[in-house]
Amino acid sequence: MSKYFEIRWHGRGGQGTVTGAKSLAEAVQGTGKHVSAFPDYGPERRGAPLRAFNRFSDGKIRIHTPVLEPNVILIVDPTLIGAKDIEKGVNDETVFIVNTEKSPAETKKALELDGQALFTVPANKISYKLFNREIPNSAMMGAFTKACPDVISLEALLKQARHIFSHVLAEHLVDMNIEAIKCGYDEVQK
Repeated sequence: MSKYFEIRWHGRGGQGTVTGAKSLAEAVQGTGKHVSAFPDYGPERRGAPLRAFNRFSDGKIRIHTPVLEPNVILIVDPTLIGAKDIEKGVNDETVFIVNTEKSPAETKKALELDGQALFTVPANKISYKLFNREIPNSAMMGAFTKACPDVISLEALLKQARHIFSHVLAEHLVDMNIEAIKCGYDEVQK
């Protein structure tokens, strides 16, 4: 891993975007890496656009600024496609993971991407099927693992997520979140 592996999440309040970033950081930390996870949002209200950030490293992380040149952009709410801040800092190596039921070709066109890798996952559909509401963060974590297996494997994510979630959720909700991660991993399209 280079000095930092950086992720920028784009979502809306109430979708679990910040929780997803924090949970992913805890899971990666469980594999021995140094991590940071933090949000960036204005007024805290349901539905307001927000960003969350992850930074992973083999060594200590000494910066705590927003991610300006992400390795990965996770778009939790596809209605944010077209927002100016989504494409800031993008380069040819940036990987996009988008919560959408649209095809990768349609999504790539909507984002006006050139050669960047793009993964789509129907995370809202997965979470609605499992939780009866749209909380796509666990499915997005599964999709991340499929897109970036060098950062964390599916097996490591499942093990760490079970441990993390068991401290804050009832057992049946832990199982449902584990299933959401697996479905997110399995239903990714590139």
